[in-house]
Amino acid sequence: MSLSKRLNSCLEYTKGFNRLADIGTDHALLPIEAINRGYVLSALAIDNKKGPFEIAYNNVIEHKLEKSITVILGDGISRIDNDVDVVVISGMGGGLIANILVNYNLKNVKRLVLQPNNDASSIRGILDIIEFHIVDEDIINEKNKLYDLIIIETGIVYYNKLQIEFGPINLKKKSRFFIIRIKNEITRLNNLLNQISLEERKTTIKTRISLLKEALK
Repeated sequence: MSLSKRLNSCLEYTKGFNRLADIGTDHALLPIEAINRGYVLSALAIDNKKGPFEIAYNNVIEHKLEKSITVILGDGISRIDNDVDVVVISGMGGGLIANILVNYNLKNVKRLVLQPNNDASSIRGILDIIEFHIVDEDIINEKNKLYDLIIIETGIVYYNKLQIEFGPINLKKKSRFFIIRIKNEITRLNNLLNQISLEERKTTIKTRISLLKEALK
C-alpha cells in the first residue's frame, strides 16, 4: 500500500506511541500502515462522512486488522478514548483544526501531528490555550503545492508574532520550501503593488512584505 508524501510524513511522527487516532481518516491508509510497520499497537480510524467511513472499514477488514484498528463514524476528537496518546489531523484548514483543538478534550494525548491545508498560523496562535508547544515543523511539497506539518506535544511555550506567523522551527531551519514560499509571496505582493493606487492598501502590502523579509533573515 502506497501513502502520499504528505501522509507518509505524518506517519513517521506516530512511531513509538501506543494508540493512534487518525481524524478524518478517509480510507484508513495511515492507521493501516502505522500498524503494519509496528509504529503503534492499536488505532482508531475516525471519519464523520459515511462514504469514507465505509471505505475505511472495508480496507481494515481487507488487511485483516479489525482487532487492531477500530473504525468509527463520528466527529473527530470527541470520539477518542483515554488510551489514545498520538493523534493525526490531516487535510483540514488550519482554522478548523484550531477550533477542534480548543473546543474538545484532548484527554491523555501526548502528541498531535497536524497537517493543515492552509492557515497554519491559526494553529500556532492557540497553542498556549491548549497547553501544547511545537517540537518539529516542516513544509511538504506535493504536486507543486506546499503544505505545513506541525508536530506539537504537551507543555506551554509562548511564541512571538513572527513565530506564530511562520513557525519557530521553520524560522530556524529555513528549509528550501520555506524560502520558496516566502519569496513567491514577496514577488506576488510586489506585483500587486504596481497594480493598485490606494495608498492605504499599499501601506498594508508594504507592511506584509517587510514581515516576509524579516522571516528570511
